[in-house]
Amino acid sequence: MKNDLLWKTVLVLPTDYSDYGGNVTRWDDPDKTYPDCSNGCRWWRPLYSEHHRGADADWGVCTNPDSPRAGLLTFEHQAGEGCWECQPESCGDWEYHC
Repeated sequence: MKNDLLWKTVLVLPTDYSDYGGNVTRWDDPDKTYPDCSNGCRWWRPLYSEHHRGADADWGVCTNPDSPRAGLLTFEHQAGEGCWECQPESCGDWEYHC
């Protein structure tokens, strides 16, 4: 139910992954990484969830001022290019800056 309501308001951009309406085909280039927003991006701010009694990483807002998704409601797997930046303590082997 919650996802249905959020999907009705989320803006889809060409820089999003194609699975979520954008033009970026995830895993198309084997030499490129394709991280999710909730997987250690320093700019990801999850929404608060009463159900989880805290952050719900499925949905959030990008706070990267240089990102196409800056300030926009975003599904964690949606953003494809121009936003993700590693938060060193939570990225593991990721060294991806789109």
